[in-house]
Amino acid sequence: MKQKAAVVLLVLSFSTGFVTTVQADSPSGSMSANMSVNSSAAATSKTSSVTGQALPPLTLKQAVEWAQTNSYNTRTAERDVERRRLELKNAEKELGNSPIDYIDNEYVDNETSWRNYSSSTLSYLASKKQAQYAKDQIYFNVMKSYQNVFVAENQVKNDLEALEIAQAEEKVALAKFARGKLSEYAKNESTQARVQAEQAVEQGKIALQKSRDALNFLMGQPNGTAYEMVDRPVYKEPKKLDIELHIQQLTDMNPNLWKLEDSIKTSELNVRYFDFNNGAGAYDLAKMDVDTAKEELAKGQKDFAESLRNLYATVKENQKKYVQLEESLRTAKEALELSHKKWARGLIIEMELKNNQLKVNQIERQMEELAIELDQNEYTLNKPWST
Repeated sequence: MKQKAAVVLLVLSFSTGFVTTVQADSPSGSMSANMSVNSSAAATSKTSSVTGQALPPLTLKQAVEWAQTNSYNTRTAERDVERRRLELKNAEKELGNSPIDYIDNEYVDNETSWRNYSSSTLSYLASKKQAQYAKDQIYFNVMKSYQNVFVAENQVKNDLEALEIAQAEEKVALAKFARGKLSEYAKNESTQARVQAEQAVEQGKIALQKSRDALNFLMGQPNGTAYEMVDRPVYKEPKKLDIELHIQQLTDMNPNLWKLEDSIKTSELNVRYFDFNNGAGAYDLAKMDVDTAKEELAKGQKDFAESLRNLYATVKENQKKYVQLEESLRTAKEALELSHKKWARGLIIEMELKNNQLKVNQIERQMEELAIELDQNEYTLNKPWST
């Protein structure tokens, strides 16, 4: 039956999480166009979409800058760099003008000063590594907390959609019960489902604010503050990687392994400038410390390489999952388009249409969350010491 009548269709508004009234002129004409929800826009909707209020924008860069300023570890590491720099400068002055043995490149008759200078050099370099390590850690923690807000928002959107469906099902159940076509037990079940859906929405909103407050804590902002997160991760197919070469390159950059190397150098300094007044037994122990430090470095390098291989395998597996989700989304969109046409002809009920739209939205959100995971995987793969 085709008639030019104003048909009012309740379509779930995925940018607000509430029901929006959409008016169409005919079942077969403009209705399909009006019913078509831009799923891509839904997946990239703003933070204000869940709360219904405009929020100040916040970039990931700004969040990191605030967190770096607020971080005790970062400030402490930077002060330690300055302290070690001054210690090195003083140790250099203490060397004085002692003659140099150009064969061994050492200051003659000044072993204590030389040892202090060598030790101060190692400490200064280590402090610089530690400062960068602290910054990398802060960046990753902020990035993860920032992106966790998107995940929490998606959950609220899922819960709101589920609530609208539960409300519609309860409405149908009450109507059937009133006509004696549904048992009281079935009616009560429908009402309970709606109540549980409402509770899920409230719990989701609480979880969303907790995720925001976790980011607020890192940035030094008050609890309860909300921002519009503008840097949503977008899936990019990672470049091909020679993982073994990558491991070799990162091994030289890893501050944790650098510390183990520093332990070897320090132990070797203890042997090189050993005070034999402490006895031969103590000298043997000093040499054993060198061997122990070398074994710890070898183990650390082995464990580090294995962790990177495992992470790389996870990245490739997540890439496969993303491709599978792309195919699932294509299929879900085809089913949604078909349901649009069937609904326009009166062949299916509105609930089936809503359920098909819900499937599309959920897959899109799964894809976004997988893109988030891959984004974090990529950062960890390039700076594994930050996690």
